[in-house]
Amino acid sequence: MQYTDLTRKELQREYDRVARKYTNLLREPLALDMTVQDPLLGQSSSQRAVRHFGTVLGKELSDTGAAHPTVAGDAVAALSTMPGCAHRTVELCRQAGVCFDAVDHSTVLARIIPVDAQSDQLTRAAGVFAISARMAALESLRGTLMRA
Repeated sequence: MQYTDLTRKELQREYDRVARKYTNLLREPLALDMTVQDPLLGQSSSQRAVRHFGTVLGKELSDTGAAHPTVAGDAVAALSTMPGCAHRTVELCRQAGVCFDAVDHSTVLARIIPVDAQSDQLTRAAGVFAISARMAALESLRGTLMRA
């Protein structure tokens, strides 16, 4: 279901559903930093971890139109959000305990995957990333519909 095709009522229902998921994430923040702090660390050396993160992202975002995985040379994962939603996505992620970088109005990056990150942590971080992108998109669309 593409978010841009939803009616106002369907949009509100989807927002409520995603907001409940997000609230559950806030109950137990993850505390995982996926930004570059040490330039010597660079990207994750584990391609398996990178693929796992990307697979979860793709699954969580499929067919919503909220965001889609994209390519970025200096990151292990990148999301192209709806225009104007990247900074809100990063803000929502930080509130849930996962740090990402917004590089412009529609691109969010996971620059590194910490070496000590477990598979379940990566799954949860990708879920936070995806839910935050979906919430930001829904908030943007709700705002647009309310002005119309």
